[in-house]
Amino acid sequence: MAIKNYRCLQDVDIRFDDITTFIGPNGVGKSAVLRALDWFFNGPAQPLTEEDVWAGAARKQISVEVQFGDLTDLDRAALGKYAAGNTESVRLWRRWEDGADKLSGRALAYPPFGEIRGAKGALEQRKRYKALTDARPELGLPAASSAKAVEDALSAWESRHRDQLEAVELPADTHFFGFAGQAKMTGLFDYVFVSADLRAVEEGRDVKGSIIGRIMDQAVDRGQAEQDMLDLQAVFNDDRGKIHAEHFEAQLHELSNELTREVEQLTRGRRLRVSSHIPEMRVPQPLFQVSVEDGTANTRVDQQGHGFQRAVLITALRVLAERKAAEASRTVFLAIEEPELFQHPVQARTFASVLRRLATGPEHGIQISYATHSPYFLETDGFHQIRRMTRTKADGAPSVHVDSSTQQAVKDLLGLKISDVELARKIARAYLTDIPEAMFARAVVLVEGVSDKGVLEGCGYREDPLNTNGIMVVNVEGKQNLRLPYAILTTLGIPTYVVFDGDRHNAERKPDETDKKLADRIAKETGKNRSLLSLLGADEEDWPETMVASGYAVFRDTLEAFLKEEWPDWEIMKKELVADGHGTDGKSEHTYFQATLLTKTLPPAQLKKIIAHVQLMAREN
Repeated sequence: MAIKNYRCLQDVDIRFDDITTFIGPNGVGKSAVLRALDWFFNGPAQPLTEEDVWAGAARKQISVEVQFGDLTDLDRAALGKYAAGNTESVRLWRRWEDGADKLSGRALAYPPFGEIRGAKGALEQRKRYKALTDARPELGLPAASSAKAVEDALSAWESRHRDQLEAVELPADTHFFGFAGQAKMTGLFDYVFVSADLRAVEEGRDVKGSIIGRIMDQAVDRGQAEQDMLDLQAVFNDDRGKIHAEHFEAQLHELSNELTREVEQLTRGRRLRVSSHIPEMRVPQPLFQVSVEDGTANTRVDQQGHGFQRAVLITALRVLAERKAAEASRTVFLAIEEPELFQHPVQARTFASVLRRLATGPEHGIQISYATHSPYFLETDGFHQIRRMTRTKADGAPSVHVDSSTQQAVKDLLGLKISDVELARKIARAYLTDIPEAMFARAVVLVEGVSDKGVLEGCGYREDPLNTNGIMVVNVEGKQNLRLPYAILTTLGIPTYVVFDGDRHNAERKPDETDKKLADRIAKETGKNRSLLSLLGADEEDWPETMVASGYAVFRDTLEAFLKEEWPDWEIMKKELVADGHGTDGKSEHTYFQATLLTKTLPPAQLKKIIAHVQLMAREN
């Protein structure tokens, strides 16, 4: 789909999979994408205004374009000229401008008919049609006295002369996505949007358009019951008429005569008549309600906790989707804003699994998309289905950029020569253990271990905590584990800063170490350094010196050695914390953080420079 000038979305083009997951910082347009689709399919919940147009747009027009793929013969038959021939896809547009919106699509049509179809109003359309029939009698077009007759005549001519048709953009029928029988998309595609503020008390009522109402339409056959109610209503109204006649007819006749006699004293030639006014009474149609049985208590859904209410809504969606998707050639698109809302972690993971099973089931009639802030919805086999959104600037106005990645993109960046299965396993490990929360950060600092994490977070906390700026420091447990998380994050457009040790001490021989062991260790460590530097776009070196660049920092040997030499007060504070029982000896994230925070002298310039680079990354993202 392509969205132009809708709220913060200046111009984005997004491909949807069976499941599509939108992530990114708050306020970047994740929900705007789902709401733009809701407008496209279901119309606006409230009329659009110029305030809904992207702030930098020269022309106050909103456009949403959707391409439907994998069409079946049934789809093509229903879509007619919009999916003529053996086409595999169809494109439709919805545009808003100057308070009016219209739907159009690319179809096979006779170009001279375009001026007629583009006329505003039925009168102008008939006028243009009459002009064409007069000017081109050889077309054999019949007379037409209504807009519908005009369109029927044009469509009938096109069906008989397919060799003269060309692909053009045509206005789509008024009820293209409606629920009326003539709607072309009825029975083919249904878009259901669940916003974060959707309330169970509203969606749990059996009314037209609600989730429960849709389920009842699918699950319960009301046809015969409604007819029986209408028959009962007819009998009831007939009986009421008889009662009125029996009890009031004579009395009202006498009253009419009396009033007439009195009025004739003032004016002649007219009578007054008093009769029964029997207002029509309609028997209510069958309606249903959902309640919650908890032991002996029976309560409304909205009297339950928020978590249970949200669970009911998503459960209802699942039932609705499964019932509709079971129909031949029907697709249901569930768009859910913050599916993790009000859910504890176990329940959130359950929702994620249920939704994935729905979308990947053998029936394959369901698509799902959600905008989420929860790592529980980033499942390992859905890496390619993530769309990360970030804010940018375009012509001075806020805009949005969308990034996505694939296993192949990660493989190419790392230059790996492994099977796709092995790569998927490695990505799954990184997903689940190293970077699940980092996927939602504005910027990420990848470090080798707990000591680096404690020191850098402590440095940030002394002035402006990193987390408040959307920055996460992620420990990957070893220099050898830095490359894959870096590739995953950067291919998804997440600014990533890497901090690592050059481990120069490994160039020195240990006591009683053989030449071969020393050579093997040197080859292993220099290989890591060169590989990392190459990935980061730097010149390869066996033993890099301490330096802080815009995208990475390296310490000549280790961070501890650097601190001992450049910030001796830190070493003293760490020892004091251990001696006082407020810290632990050895490498400890908490102890390193506290020592960094409490040392009275300022951190070395190199550490402050790292923090400045990362903060700049976050501000620019």
